[in-house]
Amino acid sequence: MTSSSTPPAGDAAGRDGDEGWTARRIAVIGFASAILAIAGVGFIYKMTEFATTIVRDDVEGFGAVAVSVYLIGMLPIVFLTLWAVLTGRFRDVERPKYRMLELDREIERGGELGGGDVERQAR
Repeated sequence: MTSSSTPPAGDAAGRDGDEGWTARRIAVIGFASAILAIAGVGFIYKMTEFATTIVRDDVEGFGAVAVSVYLIGMLPIVFLTLWAVLTGRFRDVERPKYRMLELDREIERGGELGGGDVERQAR
């Protein structure tokens, strides 16, 4: 653990939202899109496989309960993720890490948790 309270250069510096499209951001979005596309293709393939199995009566009702439970269980996760993205919960994912380190340093110095200085820095 380092003793400096400033984040490393390039890590959390300049994350005000006006930094534009950097090469790293484009690469992350491209990689995430590729993973989502591959997973989506696999998901659609499995859903059509289940549907055709049920329609053809190969195995009567095979997978009907499993698929419906999966879909019902998946919907809250999808809506929670969409809510988090749309309300900006993932804007600055680095801030809690630095706040935790600052609180740890404050405890080591013998200060009180929730001190005004630490609270102001977190905002």
